[in-house]
Amino acid sequence: MSESNKQSANLALVIGVLGLIAGIILLFTDSWFIGLFGSIASAGIAYKGYQDMQTNKD
Repeated sequence: MSESNKQSANLALVIGVLGLIAGIILLFTDSWFIGLFGSIASAGIAYKGYQDMQTNKD
């Protein structure tokens, strides 16, 4: 497992989780439409980062 693959998986996971939190916050403001689709997209990024992290672990 190379160090750059590990860092990119962690980066995707962190960005995805932060985006998901921001999207949930936007759901309760006037930008609920952006919050809904932003949180869906960020959840996908977080899931992909989690998958990459699990792949690199093995």
